[in-house]
Amino acid sequence: MPIKKMEEFVEEGAEKDRHFVTSLARGLEVLRAFRPGEGPVGNNELAKRTSLPRSTVSRLTNTLVQLGYLIHREDIGRYEPSPAVLSLGYTVLANNRLRLFACPAMREMAKQTGYSVALGAREKLNMLYVEAVRGSISSTLVLEVGSYIPIATTSMGRAYLCKMPDEERDFLLDHVKRGAGSDWDRIKRGVEQAMKDFQDFGFCVSSGDWQRATSAVGVPVWDSSNGDLMSFNCGGSAYLVSEEKLREEIGPQLVALARGVEVMCGPS
Repeated sequence: MPIKKMEEFVEEGAEKDRHFVTSLARGLEVLRAFRPGEGPVGNNELAKRTSLPRSTVSRLTNTLVQLGYLIHREDIGRYEPSPAVLSLGYTVLANNRLRLFACPAMREMAKQTGYSVALGAREKLNMLYVEAVRGSISSTLVLEVGSYIPIATTSMGRAYLCKMPDEERDFLLDHVKRGAGSDWDRIKRGVEQAMKDFQDFGFCVSSGDWQRATSAVGVPVWDSSNGDLMSFNCGGSAYLVSEEKLREEIGPQLVALARGVEVMCGPS
């Protein structure tokens, strides 16, 4: 659910900061346009996803191939990210305190409950998985690191919204509203219920709000030493985990996990 077209972001960036490098911004947006598990993508599709002219995308993909960040599959005329792209993200993940402290606790919770546990960070109007542990129970919630989920209809996203400063949250939800159309009333009710649940219990729930067959509970986690904010989710198939179980068992466990990670982060 994009807020604006890429060209609008670039124009605004250039207007606000004379040091803004438009070509760099466009190149990074091309890299961001690739999606997990979909295989090679052509320039036409990349142009559609980035709202950039095809000629511009063609020059950018050629440059990224020469720099080693894209691989050109000449037999089908498409591109895919090269392993070099991993070096850009790995440094962030390896140095993120929340992720480092959370990983062992996430594995233990997934082992005890049988349900998947994930940690995510905000990316525009989405949450980006930065760590994921799959539970032993059959589940529809099988997203991997690098996957995106919407911020306003998922437990992970709603948990993040609950911890944001009011002004920032209102600004973000205004952009969600612009792209939601007639679905906004339903989304708004879900966010409002999440805010109430978070205030009362420390967690929020999404039961079929994002995907009908998926239910999960979400909890924010904050590193007070540097201000980083992320959020956890835990859940699975709506047919296998009831909302009652999420609220009475999984939710409190996830809150305890998050508080434990925050204690380990502590002040720098």
